[in-house]
Amino acid sequence: MKSLTEKFSSFKKYVWVAIFVGMLAYVSYQYLFGKIIYSAADAKTEFEASKGSVTVDEEGAAGSIIYGHAVYLPKGTYKIVIDGANKSEENTYDFFSANYDKVYGQGVFEPGKKIKLTLDEPIKDLEVRVFYGGDGKVTVSRVAITKVKTVADYIKVFAGIAVATAFAFALYIWREKKAAKVIRRVLEAVAVAGFIIFQYLFVEALYNGSTLFDAEVISFLAKDRPGYYVLANLAGLALLNIVLLMAVKLYSIYIPLGVLLSGVFALVGYNYYEMRGEAFTFSQLQMAGEAAKVVGGYTIVIPKLFWISLFISILVAILLWKKPVINNTYVRLAGLGLATLSFGLYLHNLDDYIVKKEGETVVLNLQEYYTSNGYFVGTMKALPREIQAPDGYSEEFVDTFIADNGIGATAFDGEKPDIIYVQCESLYDMSKIYDCKWNTDPLNYLHELDEDFYVGDLVSPQAGGGTLNVEYEMLTGYRHSNTGGFPLNNQISEGETSLVSIMNDMGYETVGLHTNTGEFYDRRTGYGYLGFDRMIFSEELGDTPEEYMTGAWANDLYAYISLINDYNNRDKSKPYFAHVVTTQNHGAYSYSFHGGIEIDMNTDIPENKELKNYLNLEAASMEELKALLEYFSAVDNHVIIVFWGDHCPALRYFGVNPTTTEEIIQEYQTPILVWNNYGAEFEFGADVPAYRFTPMFLSQLGMATDPYMNYVATADVPTVVSGNISIDPETDEMIELTDEQKQVLSNMWMMQYDRMYGEKYSVK
Repeated sequence: MKSLTEKFSSFKKYVWVAIFVGMLAYVSYQYLFGKIIYSAADAKTEFEASKGSVTVDEEGAAGSIIYGHAVYLPKGTYKIVIDGANKSEENTYDFFSANYDKVYGQGVFEPGKKIKLTLDEPIKDLEVRVFYGGDGKVTVSRVAITKVKTVADYIKVFAGIAVATAFAFALYIWREKKAAKVIRRVLEAVAVAGFIIFQYLFVEALYNGSTLFDAEVISFLAKDRPGYYVLANLAGLALLNIVLLMAVKLYSIYIPLGVLLSGVFALVGYNYYEMRGEAFTFSQLQMAGEAAKVVGGYTIVIPKLFWISLFISILVAILLWKKPVINNTYVRLAGLGLATLSFGLYLHNLDDYIVKKEGETVVLNLQEYYTSNGYFVGTMKALPREIQAPDGYSEEFVDTFIADNGIGATAFDGEKPDIIYVQCESLYDMSKIYDCKWNTDPLNYLHELDEDFYVGDLVSPQAGGGTLNVEYEMLTGYRHSNTGGFPLNNQISEGETSLVSIMNDMGYETVGLHTNTGEFYDRRTGYGYLGFDRMIFSEELGDTPEEYMTGAWANDLYAYISLINDYNNRDKSKPYFAHVVTTQNHGAYSYSFHGGIEIDMNTDIPENKELKNYLNLEAASMEELKALLEYFSAVDNHVIIVFWGDHCPALRYFGVNPTTTEEIIQEYQTPILVWNNYGAEFEFGADVPAYRFTPMFLSQLGMATDPYMNYVATADVPTVVSGNISIDPETDEMIELTDEQKQVLSNMWMMQYDRMYGEKYSVK
């Protein structure tokens, strides 16, 4: 009678056969008959999905229901079926690409009809849109997209099955140890190489939103990605796989762990972009704790592709239970060291390799770069690099530079008005980029102030998130793109030279106020390094009263009341400087916030409750700003209030995906106001970069007490968007930097390095 171990060993053989047959059947079916399915839950619309459908049943309603938004379709012929119900010929459909701004097919919506769509070019962002209007009622439950296969496709499938069967038979021989040792090792290496290729496709499929692993993913990579990028992605993944393989020793651990790690890596990038509208970089991991605090309002997507792959990898691990990679420990450790060293060299030379292949290029959109060239390579290129001293950095250079440019510190004995900086969470002019109209301009009050005060566009270093980095540029005058990451809480040091230290040196009482916790973004540490006399966070304020809450966040009015209370209790023998950060307009926007703003839906973009909530939150921000300015209009002291939006919200949340250069530039422009109660005039041009505002502001106040600030205020500093797009600040057109402007940026970095990482020659 067979032992339990022997029975299990026999059973594993049948499991292997079942997995093999199942995978062949699954892949073949997906390739030949697989569909891209979108249910009602995937729709972008103002109406809630109910019982598996989106139903429009409001008299006079007009708008659209959008499915897909980022569907990739290669060239070919497709059958598209839109299921639901329709009672009016006024309700129509179309197939649209925002990237190409082109409609590929349209007609009257006939539920269940098979619509033929032929594409002569691949599309990366196909949308299926159903339009409703007038009195016509409409229901949409599902959209199915199927590629029409040719005879050649069927031949490919049968050929693939034959090759896979032969490969499986070879593995079976290996399993039974009927082949020579060298043959087994060759087959083993082939299997690992196949697993690495799978990982590459797996990561790309998950990152690009695929719910199933099918031929569309392979087609996308094969047709649209340059070969040297494919090689760069595979090489990097291969080296990491060798590191993992040598580290864990057993195949039964390596395979499921490899699937898990690569899957999580891809899903973090996908969900981060869906929530924040910006590409994920490893710098964001520094803020993992903060992300966990705000993620509750968003939906985390984990497609079944991930679970299916993980399940299969566990079954394969059972088949290879306790099978070691290499028995010799010394050989394995040597392989681990060599692979780790090789991966370090890979990272060091990756940029040079890409530049050699395609030349110097400007990356307009990091997300688009990831999608086109590979998520793995993209994130590796975006890894934080060790800060190196600029060429020529020395005390003599810094001293000579300051003297030659006449930017040395000068004493100030003029008027010292009270100064209040207010950074308003996610304040953005949606009319810049959103192609529809609303009955009332939510920023109308701000636009009215333009008649008497400076109102312009702040060029923010962030879009969709990254509040702390906007504060960093506004308070220090440093370009965030020089360092990346979150320098305000992990790169500056105690006593950092900044606007706060300048105010302290001039006798100001300095206050940092934020209605969230001091641990959020670790502001308490960062503010302490900047030198605020006092810091006021939610720990000092206590629990926010319910009447001052909007969703999960304290409203702007609560921040302003807290500011006014502090102002009234200030040391009146000193001028006053406060930096206030609000939270009201923070996403997500899925809760109900009622207001008077309605949207005119004579547009291709669907109305949704999140957009309506956001616009009404902005309108509330304006009412609260009005109350703040009315208060300070009546105080006796001269007061200046600088009010700006830190970044746009995650625009993808509202169905907007900036792709053109113009749209990307607009995505980084937020409103800024410089108000005062004593008739002072300020001018900063149509666009002012966040890193240049404070130096220019201090210059116009006559406070030329800091060499770096003096240089940035007076030099021909270019306006740079998203770290690398140079624009004309008056026309917003993309321009090439002159050699002189490139030198200015180099000089700014030299001075910044001296103050942040160097010997601080410029502040001695």
